[in-house]
Amino acid sequence: MSITHVTAHYLCRQADAKASLLLRKDELAADETKDVLLDKLKSAFLSRLARRHGSFPADAEPSLLAQELDAFLHDKHSFSQLSSALMQRLEAGVNEKAVEIKAHFLFFIDSMSEQHQVFYLFAVNHNESLAISESLEVMPSYVVDTGPSMFGIKVDLAEWKVRKNYAYLSMLPPRANPELAKIFDELTGFGDGIDTQESTEAFLKGVESFAKQLPEDKVNDYRTQVVDYCMAQEQKDEPVNIHGLSKELDGIDCEKFVREVLPHNPAGESGEEAEVVLDRKSLRRYVKFSGRERDLAISFSTYHLNGRVSYEEKTDTLSIHGLPNALRSQLLAHLKGS
Repeated sequence: MSITHVTAHYLCRQADAKASLLLRKDELAADETKDVLLDKLKSAFLSRLARRHGSFPADAEPSLLAQELDAFLHDKHSFSQLSSALMQRLEAGVNEKAVEIKAHFLFFIDSMSEQHQVFYLFAVNHNESLAISESLEVMPSYVVDTGPSMFGIKVDLAEWKVRKNYAYLSMLPPRANPELAKIFDELTGFGDGIDTQESTEAFLKGVESFAKQLPEDKVNDYRTQVVDYCMAQEQKDEPVNIHGLSKELDGIDCEKFVREVLPHNPAGESGEEAEVVLDRKSLRRYVKFSGRERDLAISFSTYHLNGRVSYEEKTDTLSIHGLPNALRSQLLAHLKGS
């Protein structure tokens, strides 16, 4: 990671009391320890399926986050001023709506290149554990929680200011606290959200339409390559460039692929910049059928359908021909034992 700015603040508000805000005046010095922590926060953020994608609303007054980021990028405000202004607005919001909160807020800029900067804001709690000290005493220990209590936002500054991309915001909203979620939405200005499940289904219609033009023995590899590439992009929180995807697929006509898929692009973009933001669950379902109900779970790759696996709709029956060795052994052992 190339962290160029990082700071931390603390906000606490308990029932029937005013919020207590602790602001750090100066930025934190970048070092390996902080890099490890921030990298863990980024990884946790990117792994969460609850992430929402969108942009700042074009037809509304800019949010405080948008205003402060713009002032920072134009050297009108320092990074400390940016983060302090956001925390003060957050403090006012939790007081006004009487929301309880106890969290540290980490702000940082990841400079991926001279032209490409990404802003992150994460709110985290601490988990309590136990440790044995150097004096061999059992003592309480605390660790940053990267689990469900974490929430935050990511702004790709290059996509927002340079390319004007339609999906430069990624948000992980607060869980089980609708009032805090509203305050965070207002603070950050998250809007124009993308229905990634709908966009993925539309995109995959184009992918499957092209698959029908391929020889049968190439279809499975083609589908797998598409999903592998798209999953890698989703896990990096980056949209899929349709032209870029076409160049990564082996043995296909790139121009034909693009012509088939572009009409299904929900963003309506065409040309070299045509991109789509995808949903991880929908991508998995494209190459694998799965279902779970209490004590029954079934999962198999889609290419087995009408081959090793067949489905009869009238009787709602799934037939499997040629069981996995481990399952066959268990069944035979059970039958012999009974």
